[in-house]
Amino acid sequence: MVDLVSQGHEVNIPLTQDGSRLDLTKPKSLVQIDWDVDVVYMFVGVTGTSASFDQFDTFLLGNELSLLNVLNSIKLSPNRPRVVFPSSRLIYRGSEKQLLESDLQQSNTLYAANKIACEHYLSAYAKAFDIPYTIFRVCVPYANLLGEQYSFGTVGNLITQAKNNGRICLYGGGLVRRTFTHIQDLIEMILSASSHPLTVNQTYNIPGENLSLYEAACIIADTTKGVFIESVDWPEFDSRIESGSTVFDGKKLSDTLDLPTLHRFKDWATKISE
Repeated sequence: MVDLVSQGHEVNIPLTQDGSRLDLTKPKSLVQIDWDVDVVYMFVGVTGTSASFDQFDTFLLGNELSLLNVLNSIKLSPNRPRVVFPSSRLIYRGSEKQLLESDLQQSNTLYAANKIACEHYLSAYAKAFDIPYTIFRVCVPYANLLGEQYSFGTVGNLITQAKNNGRICLYGGGLVRRTFTHIQDLIEMILSASSHPLTVNQTYNIPGENLSLYEAACIIADTTKGVFIESVDWPEFDSRIESGSTVFDGKKLSDTLDLPTLHRFKDWATKISE
């Protein structure tokens, strides 16, 4: 939101009459929303991997039903704002090669299935009711803009282990690879693409750096004295739902926006111990 305001955009966060947040799982909550805007950033949702099996009702409500309610509310209005939606690396079948947007999909968790379904909902409403969309598939975001907690899962977990335990444990030695993207780069790419005419009804991988979890852990360990890295066996259930390496080919978005990736993981990590 801060970035949108700084660029001169007017930002509207829908609230109830008493000032509380809307419940997007309840259609009546959306009646008061004025959809006469250019872009709707649909970033609400429930995230998780194994938790999605235990809390499937929460994941269905928070991810799929909330999006469907928003799309239906827009459908019933005279306006057609573009819906910007964040998807996930977890929708892909893992591969050691760089993944294209058209590569095979696979859902090893209900959360991944939620994201795949949501992408299809957006496509269906665009075709049936002319509601435009842009989907961004995100791999591993890192860094925080506010606060001191590194909340993003993968990197936050590595840092927490290093600071609290003096060691970083990696399943299978951390050989799987990911695309790491600094949150500021991610935001700038999403904001730039959200108003670009060529990105309507398109899906994009968010580009970044290609690192194994072991390489990322080594960078973090180098910034914190006395931290060592340990390889541990995969727990049986975690190995079942693990996607394998997911490294993005981000050329489609990079060619469209011509925006450089300004941050490097190693440079950012040197500030962790400060």
